Amino acid sequence: MKVLNALLVILGLIFMFFGYEIFFKKKYGLINNFYEDKNKGKFNDNYAKRVGIIEFVGGLFCIIFGFIGFSVWEIFSITFFLLCIKGIIVALIINYFASKSLE
Repeated sequence: MKVLNALLVILGLIFMFFGYEIFFKKKYGLINNFYEDKNKGKFNDNYAKRVGIIEFVGGLFCIIFGFIGFSVWEIFSITFFLLCIKGIIVALIINYFASKSLE
């Protein structure tokens, strides 16, 4: 179970890094096909900012739950792992469809 906690912390750091680069440094090219979709009118900069903040906050939660799994409830490691990953994926999917409906 310590492996899952370590993986959760590593994934959290990766998500936070990409979220920071997208949201704060405005490197929207890290989002797959963003500039092409923006030129087609599918998405705008607000979509990219929301992706960045979702990844940044999701990464923060992954790190927090990873350290909680290390220190307190090691038995819940797989639950924390699945909860964090599913939460980020669901938030990104909701953001995608919400941005599509704003056209």
